Amino acid sequence: MRRLTPIAILLALAAGCGEDRTDPPDVTTPAAPAGTAAASYPDQGVTFAAPGGWRVRPGQPPLVATVQSGTATIAIWRYPRSERLPRTRSDLDAAVQALTGASKARDPSFEALKSSRLKVSGKPAVQLRGRETVAGQPRLVRSTHVYAHGAEVVVDAFSDAASFGRVDEQAFQPLLRSLRLSAPPGGA
Repeated sequence: MRRLTPIAILLALAAGCGEDRTDPPDVTTPAAPAGTAAASYPDQGVTFAAPGGWRVRPGQPPLVATVQSGTATIAIWRYPRSERLPRTRSDLDAAVQALTGASKARDPSFEALKSSRLKVSGKPAVQLRGRETVAGQPRLVRSTHVYAHGAEVVVDAFSDAASFGRVDEQAFQPLLRSLRLSAPPGGA
């Protein structure tokens, strides 16, 4: 009888194992940022505060870095320019038209929703908001083009439509407000 008691207890415990189901983590829904994390790329003259808890990965030029969580991605690019950068209202309007045309040529599904002229890090910029297809998936995008220090710095922020409003407010716009640009060493 004494031997049966420990065996019976083990069988009872084993029978209970597996009853509680643990759901796998949701890797598609962008996480709410947990504060911010400093990200600095002095060779590209780019510094920003990334959403805390999101994956930040350096890129190979012209890609400065990507910041990602679930279906939300922020890609920061720096394209050196030899031509005169847009500065005036008419220059920025022309940039919006050119960028809209280039977006539609690259992705025929692109639909411009709104465009604006603004200043980012004290520098002239334009912003396009729209719908596009990324890797076969429909996405909303906020694409900001900042003209400074001999370059066009592009911050492309996109997500699925269901998450876009939340991540735009919690992650995309705060990162853009934190963006600081400087001349990279050697003026590259």
